[in-house]
Amino acid sequence: MTAVRETRRVVELERFGPPRVMRWAERPTPAVGAAEVAVEVEALGVNFADSMVRRGEYRRDQPLDFTPGFEAVGRVVRSAPGAPPEGSRVAVFTENGRGYADLLVVPAARVWEVPEDVPAAVVAALLIQGATAWYSLHRFGAVRAGETVLVNAGAGGVGSLAIQLTRAAGATAIATASTAAKLEIARGHGAREALLADPATLAEQVRAATGGRGVDIVVDGVGGELVAPGMKALAFHGRYVVAGAASQDPGTYDVRGLMPRNQSIHGFVIARIIERDPGEPRRAIEALLAAWRAGDLRPTYEVLPPAEIVAAHERLEAREATGKMVIDMTVGG
Repeated sequence: MTAVRETRRVVELERFGPPRVMRWAERPTPAVGAAEVAVEVEALGVNFADSMVRRGEYRRDQPLDFTPGFEAVGRVVRSAPGAPPEGSRVAVFTENGRGYADLLVVPAARVWEVPEDVPAAVVAALLIQGATAWYSLHRFGAVRAGETVLVNAGAGGVGSLAIQLTRAAGATAIATASTAAKLEIARGHGAREALLADPATLAEQVRAATGGRGVDIVVDGVGGELVAPGMKALAFHGRYVVAGAASQDPGTYDVRGLMPRNQSIHGFVIARIIERDPGEPRRAIEALLAAWRAGDLRPTYEVLPPAEIVAAHERLEAREATGKMVIDMTVGG
């Protein structure tokens, strides 16, 4: 049995607030339980949900020790019955946060072996954001070849992957973004059309881009003022998939409009999918890696050292990031 080091580096919060409340600290490693696995971390993914945790907005009555971090890639140094063996590379989902660390102790059911030939940063870039895009299109959107998909925030991590997965499915992607520069990024990922996310004109823009028909699926990770025009842009039998709420504003729509057009709204979080479906997220991960190997999926990501975790959050909240930010835990700083 491999020895697990006694201390580890973790991000702590001085209080809930702006990015500067985060700091790295050396702390004792938690004891590894009988059904737990210890993982030496190679890479961490930075997600919008991490900023919500940092601000104390992720859960009601959130304790201060509920710190950011929901995904990692690393190597098992202490295994458990039925878990990947020691030395294997794994993807880790820390559904209760606290994932910003260079050593994680997590339930064995929350690690999944990943191939050695895929760079750790690629796995981190695909894990939560890729699975979110995959479930949006394939599990809830039920995308089919020949359909049209509206992807909000098409220059972001989930949006850029959703555009690429739409094309891989033989469907057409229309993207929205907040700036002209981000529209170009969305086009670069394969969007046939890229539209400014103006709530006042979005529905009309989409109708014009689709010859008046509308779109079959909306993948929305923004919410707020984009909900009503997105719903109005849906075609007959359209599916609206709520994949996130980056605006943190409520969206309103008169649901009576769903009935005459046979439309539906779906919402999900990955943790609840995993709880109810023991085959996930393995199936999603395997599908994403297969698409990556086939060249259909090329995540845009930037690798940063641990010392830039505060800067990463600042860029995230300023909406300056395009694609994924990944923290390389194998380097100092």
